[in-house]
Amino acid sequence: MTLLRAFVETADAGSLSRAAGHLGLSQPSLSGQIRRLEEQLGSVLFERHGRGVSMTAAGRTLYPRARRLLDELRATEEAVRREGAAGGGVLQVGAIPTVAPYVLPGALRRFHAHHATTRVELREDYSAVLARLLLDGALDVVIAALPYAFDHLGTEVLGTDALVVAVPISHPAARAGRITLQQLHDAPAVTLDPAHCLGEQVAGFCSTRQLSPSVVCRSAQLATVLELVGADVGVSIVPAMAATRHNTPACAYVPLVDHALQRDIVAVWRRGAVPGAEARAFVDAVRDVVRGW
Repeated sequence: MTLLRAFVETADAGSLSRAAGHLGLSQPSLSGQIRRLEEQLGSVLFERHGRGVSMTAAGRTLYPRARRLLDELRATEEAVRREGAAGGGVLQVGAIPTVAPYVLPGALRRFHAHHATTRVELREDYSAVLARLLLDGALDVVIAALPYAFDHLGTEVLGTDALVVAVPISHPAARAGRITLQQLHDAPAVTLDPAHCLGEQVAGFCSTRQLSPSVVCRSAQLATVLELVGADVGVSIVPAMAATRHNTPACAYVPLVDHALQRDIVAVWRRGAVPGAEARAFVDAVRDVVRGW
C-alpha cells in the first residue's frame, strides 16, 4: 500500500516535490517508490515535464482503483481503532457438545459482565473438527476435554469433571447408591457415538478392564442417552455436569465402586500463539464455572 499511496499523492499533487513534502519524504525516495511501482506493473505511470508530472493512460487506469483501495484501508483502520477503543470485537469459540450446554451459559454471563460489547460466536462440534478449525485460524480458542489427543496444539487444564453411571431409578444400583464393574458388565448399555471424545474415553475404559457391555443403543446426543436410560433401555457412563443438569426423576446417578472416573476440561490454543485479552478472560470465566461444579 505504500507504493500506491506514493502514486496517488503524486497524481493529486501533480508534482514530485510537492508530493514528497506531503508524505514527509525526500524527492529521490519518492521517485524510487514510483519507479518500483512502475516496474511491478510493467507500465510507465507518469510523464515528467518541467517542474511537474502528469499521468499516462496506464496511470489514469490505475488511479481510481488505487484510490478505492486506499479509502477502504483507511476505513478499515478507523473501524478497528473504534472497536478497540470501545473494547468490542468478535471472539470465535469452539466447544464440544458434552461440555458446551453445561459450562458455556454460566461462562458467558461472567464474561459479558466485564466485556459487554464483545460478541462471542460459538461453533459446537466434535473435537476433531474443532481442532482442525483452530489450526486453520477460524477459531480463537476451543473448550474441550481430555484424553482426546490434540496434536500440534497446546492445552490448558481448567478443571476436572467426574464421570458417573446413569441408571434407571428401578435399577438395584439406584437403591445402593453405587455400582460395580460386574453390574456394568451384565447391564445393557446406552452409549454416545465414538465420534464424541467422551464416547471414545468410555470405550477405552471398558476395553482396559475387559468390560464388554451389551450396547443396545448409540446416540449422537447426550440428552437422548439420558432419556433412554430413564426409559429403562440401559445404563450409561456420563459426565457429572450433565447429571446435575438433567437430574430427572427417572434416572439415578451413582459412582463406580473402586474406579474413580473423571475427565479434564481444557482450553485448547494454537501452539505458540499468545491469547488475546478477551480470549484469556473468556477462558478464565470457563475455569470459574468448571471449578464451581
